[in-house]
Amino acid sequence: MADFMFYQPTRIDFGAGKLEKAGEIVASYGDSCLLVTTTNKEDVLRPLYDRVKKILEKAGIRYVHFDEVVPNPDIRGIAKAIEIVNKEKLQVILAVGGGSSMDTAKSVALFHDAGEIHWKEVFSKYSSPSAVYELPGKSVLPVIAVPTTAGTGSELTQAMIISDQENNDKECVYHQAVFPRVAIIDPELCRTLPSYPTAITGFDAFTHSFESYVRELASPYTMLLGKEAMRTIIQVLPKLVKDTSNMEYRESMSRAAAFSGISLSNASATIPHPLSEVIGGVTPRIAHGQCLACLYPAFIRFQITKTPEKCADVARLFDPALAQVSDEEAASHLPAQIEGFLKEIGLYNTLSNLGVTKEQFEEMKGNFVFNVLPFAPKETLLQIMNESYGEKL
Repeated sequence: MADFMFYQPTRIDFGAGKLEKAGEIVASYGDSCLLVTTTNKEDVLRPLYDRVKKILEKAGIRYVHFDEVVPNPDIRGIAKAIEIVNKEKLQVILAVGGGSSMDTAKSVALFHDAGEIHWKEVFSKYSSPSAVYELPGKSVLPVIAVPTTAGTGSELTQAMIISDQENNDKECVYHQAVFPRVAIIDPELCRTLPSYPTAITGFDAFTHSFESYVRELASPYTMLLGKEAMRTIIQVLPKLVKDTSNMEYRESMSRAAAFSGISLSNASATIPHPLSEVIGGVTPRIAHGQCLACLYPAFIRFQITKTPEKCADVARLFDPALAQVSDEEAASHLPAQIEGFLKEIGLYNTLSNLGVTKEQFEEMKGNFVFNVLPFAPKETLLQIMNESYGEKL
């Protein structure tokens, strides 16, 4: 670990009430913006979007509201948003919402002047989180990210999850230029998030920290941030899903999610994340965090054989008494600890119980090879998938 790289260019503005600075921050980058949010006209966040519009108007910002973001953002929506940006000559992208809104915003910022986009080439070319790529066009628009969940980490990463739903394809695209310029992290914006989305986004944050912690790309910085994030999530998330209005818990989870996002952006993920993208490509109705929850028990049983020392570190976050035993013995407790944690937050499930058909599952297994093979042998990946499905196949 003598040599490592660490890069985090996003300015973090963290704290209750920080949303009020959104107009001032957008104005520092331009006088017009695309406001990017979800599509549901009955969205519980609609009052928040109206509040953001008033903040922008007060700051003298001309804006167009693109409210057609869908879960697992699709290339068709991205193309429509790009058309608006170019027609209206907008200068800034303001994303308010979860990972789908932020990933859409970053995609628009990157490809707004790239001309005709060939998505298969994009998925193939921009595939490394550590590479430095040329811009696909002449410029990238500044992105301001305002997360309304605590978990996706997209406000602090160079990653964009993009779906081509016509081809059942879902990929992670990376570019160093799409780190948001500013992340406005206001824990109050998560106050109305119900228990289930709180759990799935919170567990997503845990996986970001865990996977980046066990990766060979981990550095002293990412491990420090990831370990603190996992400790917080283990302690706080089970309480929060039972008491979703508790602002002390919300603030802790928002901070942990930020630490996880920074860790992920530098050390990257491993097996569960590309597998979850494959699952989501075939069954986009299953939330990303729930896909991860289905995969994690089988994945952990594999991972403790690969990185027992690091897995022991995490097991000791669940149970400090394991400091008295060897790394191998401590790591052996982690699968049961993860299963217990998932049960406590209401995410313990299998893909078959979530309605994935055998035909869909076979399609998933046919799609994953090229995405995930760098992480483990094909036989291991098939075993993790089969165990996650929940039936003996």
